[in-house]
Parts: sequence; structure tokens; C-alpha cells
Amino acid sequence: MAEAQQIQGELVLLVLSGDMEKGLAACNLALAALAAGRPVTLFFSFWGLNFIKAKSPRPGGALLSRLFGWINRDHAERQRLGRFHLGGAGRWALLRLMRRHRLPSFRESLGMAHQMGARVIACSTTLGLMGLNRDDLIPEVDEIAGAMAFLERARAGQALCIS
Repeated sequence: MAEAQQIQGELVLLVLSGDMEKGLAACNLALAALAAGRPVTLFFSFWGLNFIKAKSPRPGGALLSRLFGWINRDHAERQRLGRFHLGGAGRWALLRLMRRHRLPSFRESLGMAHQMGARVIACSTTLGLMGLNRDDLIPEVDEIAGAMAFLERARAGQALCIS
């Protein structure tokens, strides 16, 4: 049997979507890469930023930024399904199945990945658009940076976009 080629370099995940199943997939890939000994960075931007927002953020800034933050109420403890949300019933069913199969939630998976050494980065541009700052994010966030930080990390490794 041929040996699998060892993939080297950092795995950099760009999380653009705030859909629960996409956040779970990003964490699953991060945990697998970390278990294989690869460094991992999760870069959250646009709707993906909801995965790392605290439960009660207080958007500031211009009126449009505050309105945007008020309308966009998803956060690290609550995300919607991209498909089959069904007014929350689909999310409830998926979470119930996950508990039955003893699978961790997104927040638990992100915590495990962070403890294993994954870097968690929030997009500075998106934070500004949404009127958010460091105090509005969960503790696992290691840094706030822009697109250049993502590109620099992705240059020497493997980049995947979860959107």
C-alpha cells in the first residue's frame, strides 16, 4: 500500500459564512490538522465573525454600523443553519443529534482547537464595518488583523475558504 503524502505547512481557514454547519466544518478541519501536527489559523471575516462575537456585543460608531450590529444578532453561542433552518427547528434537531452522538458544539470545538494551538484572528475591517471592538469578541480570539495577515500566513501554507 502506498504511503499517503504528508502535507506540510500551516492550514489557514478563512471563515466567511456564519452558518452553523460551516463553522463546525472549519473546526473539524482545524482539529484534524492539529492532530496531524500542522499549525492552524482560523481567520474570521464578514458573517463568519459571528462565530467569535460575544453574546451581548455593543456595536458603536456610525448609525449604520450600530443598526447593522442590532440586526445581526448571531453570536458565538447561537448560529443559524444555512439550509433547513426551519425557524430554528433544524438547528435544534442538529444540536440534539450532535449531543446524542457526543459531538462537541462549535464553541467547544473552537475551544479545543485553541487549546491545541490554533490561532484565532478577527478581521479588523469587518470589525470596523460592524462597529465592534476587542471587547465584543470571545476570549479565544488571539489577534485582530487585516487581509495582509491572512495572505502572509496563507503564502507559506494551505488556505481554504469556508463560505
